[in-house]
Amino acid sequence: MRAALAFLAALFVLGACGPAREPETTAGTGPSRRARGDTPPVAPDSTKVTAFSVDIENLNVDKIAMRDGGIRPDGNRDLVFRATVEGPADALYIVTTSENGEPHYGFRADTIVGHEELPSELGSVVDVGRLTVWIAVVEDGKFINGEGGTLGNLAPGPHQLKLYVPNTGNLQPGSHLRLYARAPNGGLAKGPVIRY
Repeated sequence: MRAALAFLAALFVLGACGPAREPETTAGTGPSRRARGDTPPVAPDSTKVTAFSVDIENLNVDKIAMRDGGIRPDGNRDLVFRATVEGPADALYIVTTSENGEPHYGFRADTIVGHEELPSELGSVVDVGRLTVWIAVVEDGKFINGEGGTLGNLAPGPHQLKLYVPNTGNLQPGSHLRLYARAPNGGLAKGPVIRY
């Protein structure tokens, strides 16, 4: 009897000491939309990605470093893309998709940093800015990224952009990619699907 009581007490203690599950949070703003089950916002008609392509410089230049915000060569050739984005927009994401453009887990690049989560609409497990590669954004021949590689805000109107992404080696030829622009309200504007 004593052994049985000791066994039950041990089970109770072990059960009480198990890790508590914390709700998902985003950049200090409370539970994420994913955790709350909210419907994602719709991007306004003014935010668009009207063009996206692989640039001729792809894998032929070394302009940026692997670390977020590192605008200096690091000895590795970069992925390079061209895009036309109509603002306003405050973040960009490049993700692998199906041939039909449905996002799925795989290659991820973005202009967010730290613990900020990628939108759940991008079809991933919970990814955050510090766990994905960054996108260095060039407009009119100048890098326009803010602190740590963030995009800041693209003003309303069209922007011709060149996008440099560190080459981690996990983007395979033949993969399908899509560029997304995040509007200030959090809604995502989808670009065309391209084959890498």
